[in-house]
Amino acid sequence: MVTFLSLTLWESPTEWPKFEPANTIYQCAIAFVLSLFLKPIFDVAWEADLAIRTVIYLLAVGVISGIWTLVRMKAYIRLSGEHSIWSEFGGWYYASLFVYLFWSALYCGVKYHILLQDEHQKMRDIAAINEREQLRRVQAEAVANEAQLKMLRYQLNPHFLFNTLNSINALIRFEEADKAREMVVRLSDFLRLSLKEGPMQKVKLEREIEAVLLYLEIEKTRFTDRLTVDLSVDKEIRQAHVPSMLLQPLVENSVKYAIAPNELGGTIRIHAKAAGSRLILCVDDTGCTSEYSEERYCTVTSTGIGLKNVRDRLSNLYPQDFYIEQCKSPDCGMLVRIDIPLEFSTQPADLTQEKVL
Repeated sequence: MVTFLSLTLWESPTEWPKFEPANTIYQCAIAFVLSLFLKPIFDVAWEADLAIRTVIYLLAVGVISGIWTLVRMKAYIRLSGEHSIWSEFGGWYYASLFVYLFWSALYCGVKYHILLQDEHQKMRDIAAINEREQLRRVQAEAVANEAQLKMLRYQLNPHFLFNTLNSINALIRFEEADKAREMVVRLSDFLRLSLKEGPMQKVKLEREIEAVLLYLEIEKTRFTDRLTVDLSVDKEIRQAHVPSMLLQPLVENSVKYAIAPNELGGTIRIHAKAAGSRLILCVDDTGCTSEYSEERYCTVTSTGIGLKNVRDRLSNLYPQDFYIEQCKSPDCGMLVRIDIPLEFSTQPADLTQEKVL
């Protein structure tokens, strides 16, 4: 087609010799055969520097064009009997050069297109590999976080069980079998409730309050009238979601340091309210006047496993989006304040706002 457009189309069909169609087909066939020699030269030179490659390409095109020009002219002389066309060698050579330069441009264009497609495919493969690596990394981090949270969660259960079983043992030793039996039943209910939720799972605030009250009922078996609970939770946030077993370690800390050492007992206050898009949870107590009171106002991480685990769990579940504060309450007790995002999944129920046990 290129040969026809460049060599034959310029003449009027009425001026074509009778042998012109056969001559054109013959010339095209010779040009194709010669291009078979040109292609391996181009392939070998492709990896060379651009300047060297260009020189090789031009030399190869010049030589092949010259050979084709000679073959074409010889064939034309045989068919037409005209020997005077040798004076027109420059024009014939120019046309041949044009054809093979066009072939060279087409070759390079196809070559670059293939390389571009290969590069795009490599980029897609690399992107897919990176995406899979990132997914595996995210999954590994999620597994690690879940394992850490499970460890923190499961540290609380033996800690709580140790204290409760000691209390049951004390009740049995003092022959208070009914109280011991009641405590065992409540302990069973509490463990059943606490173990239903996974360490990564969040529960409704009202369910978390239910678990805390069940724990406090166990402790009330030990302390009877010495333990009073003041619960104040805004009704519109009862359906808010919080990490499971978040408040129990804080309440247990108050029992250990405020109620147990104080012969007169005390009050544990649990307050929850919304502040814009934040949920504020507060646990504080009336404190005690024993030597244990000074121990409580150290840093958060030195107060025991419960409070430290609360901080670690919040750090995993709300990275850089939580606040926990421990300070002295107005009545010389300890106040722990937690600030986390306010999250809902259902409409809040119309529940009683305040309750005092």
